[in-house]
Amino acid sequence: MKRHEANKLNMLKAVNAVLESSITIVSEYPALSEAATELKTKIAEVNAIDNKFSTSIDGKTSTKNMLEDELIEDLMPVKAALYAYAVRNKNEELKTLTKESESTLKRMRDPEFLQKAELIKTEAQKHLADLAAYKITEAVLTELQEKITAFGEALDGKDTGFANRSALRIALTEKFDEADSILAEQLDALIELVRKTNILFYDQYYAARVIKDLGTPQKTEEVKTPEPAK
Repeated sequence: MKRHEANKLNMLKAVNAVLESSITIVSEYPALSEAATELKTKIAEVNAIDNKFSTSIDGKTSTKNMLEDELIEDLMPVKAALYAYAVRNKNEELKTLTKESESTLKRMRDPEFLQKAELIKTEAQKHLADLAAYKITEAVLTELQEKITAFGEALDGKDTGFANRSALRIALTEKFDEADSILAEQLDALIELVRKTNILFYDQYYAARVIKDLGTPQKTEEVKTPEPAK
């Protein structure tokens, strides 16, 4: 959730807390009670979408990072063997392919790293007989290919996850717009019904209605329930 959205959600929760603290007054006006219920429902929908969004990001990234680490672990011995072979046989093309350090590989963009791993595996397969002295076997390359495939599938899944997150982002924006509509077109008007008879409740509502910049883009604050208006 973006910073301005977190701030708005805190405002919505504060308004909801005011309405719930004065439920006796709210229930005297069926239209006001209905609008208050709609707002509470909308807040729950916003929270649900935001939770899905956060879970989607954290889960996909965590899986991808784990598979990347596993791929690098299997790739490095093969790359080192190819490099040593290239130096010994003055194969400059193969030497260039395998010269990057582990830290350099980790800094590559994911598609670039995947392509590099595939090229190294392909060259190792071509020189498999020559790499026997380095204990690079068919079994080693088979396991490496499995790690390459798993990492590639994780990247494809990440792309799908991006599409899903884009849909969630649109849904989140729509829910905030709907909450804004409930406030501006219903509650702000209906609260005028209690202005004369319950000024404390009225003032609490508008005090909560202000969006405050709390500087917490990823979190929303706990909202304390105000003392009920009498």
